[in-house]
Amino acid sequence: MRMVYRTFLLILSMYGLALAQQPQQPGQLQSAQLQSAEQSALWRGMSVKEKLRYDARHLFDIDNFIFAGIGAAVDQERDRPPEWGQGWGAFSERYASHVGQYLVQRSIMFPVQAIDHEDTRFIRSKRTSYGGRAADAFLHTVWRHNDEGGMMPAYSEFLGDYGAAAVSRMWWPDRYHNGSSIFLAGSDTVLIDGGINLFHEFAPDIQHWLHFGR
Repeated sequence: MRMVYRTFLLILSMYGLALAQQPQQPGQLQSAQLQSAEQSALWRGMSVKEKLRYDARHLFDIDNFIFAGIGAAVDQERDRPPEWGQGWGAFSERYASHVGQYLVQRSIMFPVQAIDHEDTRFIRSKRTSYGGRAADAFLHTVWRHNDEGGMMPAYSEFLGDYGAAAVSRMWWPDRYHNGSSIFLAGSDTVLIDGGINLFHEFAPDIQHWLHFGR
């Protein structure tokens, strides 16, 4: 099971990077260049104070807690850890674990963003194909804008996800206090964050399909 998750994460990362680097047709390239120039002209990085306000405003977004519930349900289905048992009490414990891990993750991510000048605002894809948009959304999980409007590795994502995984394993049973469990939990969080980005990318389309956007 661990190998399946690691392989799945690797495939998704490679797929996103490959699609992001696909050559474009001349007309598409010109359009992309114009969009890039326009973005550079209009881009304004946030101050540390603005980043703090932005993070505080989005800390309790409902989708984060929905995905925490999904993660708890998956752990319940896997019976992981088995020491916590089954039933609503065990599910509540697993849900609280995921929420606690999320809060630790956010507390790590913010200072890293402030130091390395990451801009974590989600920017919807300029592409028109569903596959390209999905690839861009997932790629944004690990590769995002900096304060100048350029792109950089998402160091806060990696440090936050795997750091929070290390902390959260401390309230799991002793046999999960090891590197492989931390890696698996951190990788799961990367996938969850990728799923949240996919939701943000396609939420307006879903609203349109359901006629909520009229």
